[in-house]
Amino acid sequence: MNATWRRPVTRCAEVITVFALMIGALFPIIHLGRPWLFFWLIPYPSERQIWPNLRSPLAWDFFAISTYLTGSTLFLLLPIIPDCALMRDQMTGWRRRVYGVLALGWQGTTKQWHRLEAAMQVMAIAIVPVAVSVHTIVSFDFSMSPVPMWHSTVFGPYFVAGAIFSGIAALIVAMAVLRKALHLEEYLHPVHFQNLGKLLLLMSLLWGYFTFAERLTTWYGNAPAEMAVFWETQTGSYAPLFWTMVFCNFVIPFPILAIKRLRTITGCVIASSTIVAGMWLERFLIVVPSLARKNLPYTWSYYRPQPVEIMITIATFAAMVLLYTLFSKAVPIISIWELKVGGHAQPLLTAEEEEEQRALWRVRP
Repeated sequence: MNATWRRPVTRCAEVITVFALMIGALFPIIHLGRPWLFFWLIPYPSERQIWPNLRSPLAWDFFAISTYLTGSTLFLLLPIIPDCALMRDQMTGWRRRVYGVLALGWQGTTKQWHRLEAAMQVMAIAIVPVAVSVHTIVSFDFSMSPVPMWHSTVFGPYFVAGAIFSGIAALIVAMAVLRKALHLEEYLHPVHFQNLGKLLLLMSLLWGYFTFAERLTTWYGNAPAEMAVFWETQTGSYAPLFWTMVFCNFVIPFPILAIKRLRTITGCVIASSTIVAGMWLERFLIVVPSLARKNLPYTWSYYRPQPVEIMITIATFAAMVLLYTLFSKAVPIISIWELKVGGHAQPLLTAEEEEEQRALWRVRP
C-alpha cells in the first residue's frame, strides 16, 4: 500500500470526516434541552466567573468535537490550496475572486511547496492521536456512568474501532457513488476498493472481538442488573436487532471480503452497505436497552423512536448528502496536483534537476 493508491482516496475520506463532525456537533446542542444556551459549554470569562462543569460529558463533547473538527478541517484545506490556485487561473469573474481567496496567494514557489508538504506531514501525524482521543472521550460519556452495560473499560478501544470500521464502510459507498456519478473510473480503480476491502476485513474481525469480549465480560461478572440487559439483547425483545447487527457487521462482510474473487467493487459496496446499517444498529443497541430499564429490578419499558426523532435522523443523512454533493461541485473531489505527482515515478535527482522538476508543476497566476 504505497502512497500512490491512497491519493485519490484521501480527500474523499477527509470530506466525510469534516461533514460528519459538523453534523455531530449539532447533537449536543439539541440534547441540551435549551439550545439557545449552547454558549454555556464554552469556557469564557463571564462576569460572575462561572465556568462550565468539567465533570459534565457535554463539556467533554465540546472540547473533543471542536479539537477534532479544527484538525480535520486543516487537514482537508491544506491539500486544496494548489487545486484552488489551478481553478483560479482557469476561472473568470466572481469565481476567480472566490478561488483566489481560497488559494491564499499560492504561486507554486519552491518555498511554498516545502511549507505545504511540511504542514501536511505535521497534520497527518497529529490527526491520528486526536482522532483516537476524541472517540475515547465520546466513549467516556457512557463508561463514566453506572448504567448497566455502559460502565466498562472496553468502551474506549471499542468506540475507536467502531468509528474506523463504519468510516471505511461509508468511504467505500461514497467512492462508489462518486465513481459512477462523476465518471471517475480512470482515477478510482478496483485496486482502491480491494485495498480498502482488506482493511475493512481487518476492522470487522477487530469489531467482532470487542463485541464478543464485552458480552463475555458481562456474562462472567454475572451482576444482576447487567445480566438483565445482557439477556434482553441476546434472547429478549432486542435480540432480533442484535443478531441482525452481527450478521450485517461480521457474517455477511466476512466471506465477501475474505475471498479475493468476491472482493470486487460491487462486493465491497454490498459489504460496506450492510456494515453502515449494522453500525447504526450497534449505536442504537448501546443506548436503548440499558436506558429502557426502570428503577425496579428486572422490569422493562420499551422504547420506540418518536416522529421528531425519526425526522432528525433523516435530516442528518440528508444534510450529509447535500454537503458532500455541494463540495464535490465546488472543489475537485480528487486532488489534482497529488494525482500528477503520484502518476510519475520519482527517480533520484540532483538538487538542480529536482528544482527543474518542481518548476514544471508550479501554478502561476
